[in-house]
Amino acid sequence: MAGVLLRTAGGTLLYVAFLWLVQIDDWRVAGMMLTFPMLNGMALISARENAGATGQSMVPVVVLNGAVCFLFTLALAWSEIARTNPLALTLLATALWICAYAALERRNVIVPARTWTAFTALCVIVSVALTYWLWPACTELLRDAPVRAGGIVGVLEGWPRILLFAVSLLIVFGVAHAYRDAHAAIGRLGALPIVPLFGLYTVASVLGSDPAAVPKLDTMRSMVLVGWIIALLFAVLLAAYVARTSGPKSGATKHLAVLVFGWALCVGAIAISARVVPTLVGCPAG
Repeated sequence: MAGVLLRTAGGTLLYVAFLWLVQIDDWRVAGMMLTFPMLNGMALISARENAGATGQSMVPVVVLNGAVCFLFTLALAWSEIARTNPLALTLLATALWICAYAALERRNVIVPARTWTAFTALCVIVSVALTYWLWPACTELLRDAPVRAGGIVGVLEGWPRILLFAVSLLIVFGVAHAYRDAHAAIGRLGALPIVPLFGLYTVASVLGSDPAAVPKLDTMRSMVLVGWIIALLFAVLLAAYVARTSGPKSGATKHLAVLVFGWALCVGAIAISARVVPTLVGCPAG
């Protein structure tokens, strides 16, 4: 059990470092960050040679998370009732997620590794189509303050997220320790959306009295599916890499370095997408 606590503490410190280093100044970036694969990545490198089996069950939950986050932001942007009742909307989204998760668990739904390329390509096509079809009117938003601060301010303001992330990590590592062969269950738990759901609730609560809430929320939800695709690509590529390179002589340090490098690539892809995608649909990158 001591190992579980140490890994949880180490993973939480990585999350704290992420909050310290990353400041969000763009609502499009905020939308893409909802599905950032922080917990997913830690679960996959911890699975080592079982990362393939873990990834097969994780992928459906990553898809579920993307759908829930997208529908949540869509409801906030399009419904005044949703904006005035953020707690009720969060509870509804949580209940729907739990029901869908239970179905995935009961039926042991997986996406086999051999189909990851085709499945990911299909998801990209659907994401691009929906993003283009539902793209909001071009709006210039005044940046009077960061969406989420970085540095010590970001860490202090993000303490609820840090606590929830630590709880999520403890659940994943605790189950992995107690049920070492339950790779499918570990994979699904490795995509728990506790932090993004709390983040959406926080955004909805903060913007409740903001006269510019609708354009901000519309801008945020416009790129959620792009962020989801980045997270999905990250999950399948990391799972395949860890499964292929794990063995008696492979060191955890190498996988950790690859994980951090992968996160950096995700941040870069999100920043580039926030500028390129709006331009492609005829809006200023702003």
